[in-house]
Amino acid sequence: MLAREFEVTRSAVSQIKTREMGSSTASTTTGKTVGIRLSKTEIAALERLKDRRGYATNSDALRSLLRLAVGLLEFEPEEARALAGIQTELHKIGVNINQIALAANRGKTDLLQNQWREINELRRVLPETRNFLKTVVDEQRRKGVRLYEKYSGADHV
Repeated sequence: MLAREFEVTRSAVSQIKTREMGSSTASTTTGKTVGIRLSKTEIAALERLKDRRGYATNSDALRSLLRLAVGLLEFEPEEARALAGIQTELHKIGVNINQIALAANRGKTDLLQNQWREINELRRVLPETRNFLKTVVDEQRRKGVRLYEKYSGADHV
């Protein structure tokens, strides 16, 4: 259907799709498959790890272990949810700070000079903090490929 619509061959559509998928850094589907043999005891340990951490696949669990081995952050599911909750709360606090500043600008409340400085500092720092936390929260499991690639260079491994 796409080939007909753009007047190209199906092969051309497939090549474009493959090339675009290969340039993605948000997924590990374009990586190289690595196989390992595990003993029954090791497989049982891997299954326990998958259950405890909520991993759907052996690949997710092994990828996580590799990241941990090079010093990257990997969170338990509860920790990841807690961080996401903190991120949401920081957003709400930022909204409240902006509302205070807006009310003061409209003359609905009086702020002293030092209070203005504090409000402006919060307005500057909170979005940075929230964005940093968002980056940490987003860099989980498969999404963590970008951080892994950035920090797993020869000097980090």
